[in-house]
Amino acid sequence: MKKTIFALIPAVFLLMSCDNQIASTEADSSGSSSGTSTTTWKSGTSGTSTSTGTSTSETSTSGTGSSSSSGTTTTSSNTATFTYSEDSKIFEISSSLSSVTIAGLSSGKTLYLTKTNPTSTAISSSYTRYIRSATGLSLSNGDSEAESSGTSSSSSSGHSRPNRNCTSLSLNLALPQVEESSSRAASTISQVTPILYSQSDVGSASRSIYIDQDSNISTFKAETATLRALGENCYVWVVSDNWSSSSASGEKINSQIAENIAANFDAMYDKIRNVFGKESDNLSTNTSLSSQVSMENYSETGTKVNIVIYDIGKDFSNGSNSGDVVGYFYAKDYFALSSSSSVYKYSNKGKYFYVDGYYAANYTSTVYSTLAHEFQHMIDFGVKSMEKGLVSSTAWNEMKSMLCEDIMHGSLEELDPDFSEDDAPVSRLPMFNRHYADVGLEYKSSSPEVYYSYSNNYAFGAWLVRNYGGISLLHEIATNSYIDEKAIIAALKTLNENAQSMEELLKAYTVACVISDEDTGFQKSPADEDCTLNEYSYSLSPIDLWNLASLLPESYSECKNSTNYYKFDGPLLYGYNKQQELRPYGITLQKVGTASSDTVTINFNTSGISTSQRVYLVVE
Repeated sequence: MKKTIFALIPAVFLLMSCDNQIASTEADSSGSSSGTSTTTWKSGTSGTSTSTGTSTSETSTSGTGSSSSSGTTTTSSNTATFTYSEDSKIFEISSSLSSVTIAGLSSGKTLYLTKTNPTSTAISSSYTRYIRSATGLSLSNGDSEAESSGTSSSSSSGHSRPNRNCTSLSLNLALPQVEESSSRAASTISQVTPILYSQSDVGSASRSIYIDQDSNISTFKAETATLRALGENCYVWVVSDNWSSSSASGEKINSQIAENIAANFDAMYDKIRNVFGKESDNLSTNTSLSSQVSMENYSETGTKVNIVIYDIGKDFSNGSNSGDVVGYFYAKDYFALSSSSSVYKYSNKGKYFYVDGYYAANYTSTVYSTLAHEFQHMIDFGVKSMEKGLVSSTAWNEMKSMLCEDIMHGSLEELDPDFSEDDAPVSRLPMFNRHYADVGLEYKSSSPEVYYSYSNNYAFGAWLVRNYGGISLLHEIATNSYIDEKAIIAALKTLNENAQSMEELLKAYTVACVISDEDTGFQKSPADEDCTLNEYSYSLSPIDLWNLASLLPESYSECKNSTNYYKFDGPLLYGYNKQQELRPYGITLQKVGTASSDTVTINFNTSGISTSQRVYLVVE
């Protein structure tokens, strides 16, 4: 296996949700890596920095007109005529076209313009296409929020961060990069005999565990934690300052919470592994992962998952406040190096999750969803990295973790009577509706764009699995020998699904974002067989993007008037002539207007446009 250099950084679960994996530094828009000479042990990176792309001249007459996905009737070098029908209502506008006529309409039909960027490089707003003029229809200026957002590609970036009470999100902190030489030889480490804790050890057994000491998750110290619950597949450890022998309060949990965490994790354990694969039972003795030993012989806790509860970041205050981090997984714990000058020396040498005591005590239902999310990260590290030497990028890895929460939604409702949509990833969708254009399918670390990243990645994944193979598709994505978008395309081909490129997927995705359709959109109800895998059943509930207010609980009502960050009645529609930056694998949705005759003609800009973008007219 080709040796690589890996950088460790934990993926952190911020706000009301969690997500963490091991680590690499993430720029606002970082490049995807896949086991190259310099990769990162973390959720990875996704997307690249902005570029203009290749442009064309407005005076060009080359090309063949439209590569229409529906009914082109006539074309010339820079004009085309389409005929609308119920079976033919999506028209691709090639970069050479300056004018398009659509015939066969009826008065009152609504036209939308959708733009996609099927590449990992952002396209500047000035190189995007827009409508210059039109006849036969009443042009639209889009939604009022879109008009007030101006021309910035991140319209709310100047506002304060969304309030925690209005945001149930998993976030991933960008932490300092730590690199180890890939030439390090396998370490010589001592064998240990795992301690097989029993129920009689609960409340008395303790051990020293490295935990973070600051909000950046960059310094660590060994502290004593006591075993407070024992599950079939996990141990729950609680640091002394976060334990209460009576009722839970502040950042302190009691035995009932600890036992529920263990029981609920056990209940999800096999169902999650059934879809995403098996977490690794090995420790790596070098930084390239080319030398591994069994935890059965080298970890004091063997192959059990350790859930450690404490004040993450040392940021709890008596004002019922404990920062943003709910929990995280840090793959440093999968390394057993005999000596190291970096974060590896703080490895706890085993399977570890870290959960904040304040959230465990006050938002326990969210913690359950968080554990599902983090377990996917642990499994991804085992399947893609430990087994295959690959590094999933942050964006696509987070998508899988949020889909893990999504498909476990029904199970969590059965396990916890207090579990609600507020604890589930669907609560991210009002932010997707408002800010889908500000980020693509990528991970941006700055606030508030980091929040938008999670909402976008979940929305795409939720639509994808509901329309292309359900649980079987997710299983293929998680376990095949590819990462990121390549894993998705390979999985689609394995299942013989129709859409087999990111360009095709993004095209269908934008249609689902402007037309509510129970057959091909977010509202699709997958067949029963699409929600089962082996002997297990999962939930993939329909999602109505245009009626999120009724889907989310009353506790979310305080957010419903916050147009800076949330929209509950469908994705934001920009006006007909909007030029918006197209982020990596990003989209823009525009309302062109309403037809006033049977035939409309639409004129586009063609000067200096990027040929990387794809442009579609959609008729409803």
